[in-house]
Amino acid sequence: MTLPCRSWWLAAVALLAGFAQAAPTAEALFARCPDGPPTSDVLNRTIDAGFWRTGPVLAVFWSVDCAFCRRHNERLGRLLREPALAATRVLGVSTDGRLDTVRNAVQKWGYSFPVIVDGSGACGLQAQLTPRKLVPMTCWLGAAPAQPRCIPGEMSDDDLRGLLRHGSSR
Repeated sequence: MTLPCRSWWLAAVALLAGFAQAAPTAEALFARCPDGPPTSDVLNRTIDAGFWRTGPVLAVFWSVDCAFCRRHNERLGRLLREPALAATRVLGVSTDGRLDTVRNAVQKWGYSFPVIVDGSGACGLQAQLTPRKLVPMTCWLGAAPAQPRCIPGEMSDDDLRGLLRHGSSR
């Protein structure tokens, strides 16, 4: 093998190795968080350990005061009632720091998926996934079944349905 050919081959192997590197599991994103992954959401609904360990979790970062977020989450909740899409694990992650405000919003809007308040420092999910602070922001926790890993902004029914199909097929 000639030197230029060998250099190309090594570069290709390095590139493929980068793609093959596994994304951290949803559980691993909480590895530096003293309490580990949450065991309940803002309404005290149980989040069992299997939720974090098995396959990807679709997380939607949102804010109580964001009208785009509300529509996005309502659309997501409606789609999760479709039997073919219900297998995807979805997590709402509020970027608002006040638990009582988030709890009241979740009760008022009736989100069926678990909702947590994003942590800070080592426990902050959004900061581990993307430098962008935009909401809504839809991200895969764990290996993303489709790229990109995080998608900013409100999404259409068809786009969300496509993401949910990818998550439920794993």
